[in-house]
Amino acid sequence: MFSDPQSITYASVSKSLPAISRNDSQSVYQLNDSGVVYNLTVGHQFGKRNRVNARLRRDAFATDPLVPTQNILASMTASFVLDFPTSGFSASDAQNLANALTGFLTSANILKMANGET
Repeated sequence: MFSDPQSITYASVSKSLPAISRNDSQSVYQLNDSGVVYNLTVGHQFGKRNRVNARLRRDAFATDPLVPTQNILASMTASFVLDFPTSGFSASDAQNLANALTGFLTSANILKMANGET
């Protein structure tokens, strides 16, 4: 298991997320920062294929575009998934592939993707 709490950085500000749930295949870390909720889920499934994932969600209130005098709860999510067979590739092979992808995911490339570039 990962250590408790987990640290993330959002918009250059470090956030400490304590564990709120743990079992053999998943841990959930969460912080309510003055009404803005950060939720990090780290889990795995091992079976015919190995699948590991990390998912970060941020919930916050935003202006309702239909009724500007009201707020609505809005959320966004970023996910990372590794999926590989139980034989033929090692965990190190999966790590190398993930490192190649995360190397591509620079701040500039993420902004391009968020703006619709492919």
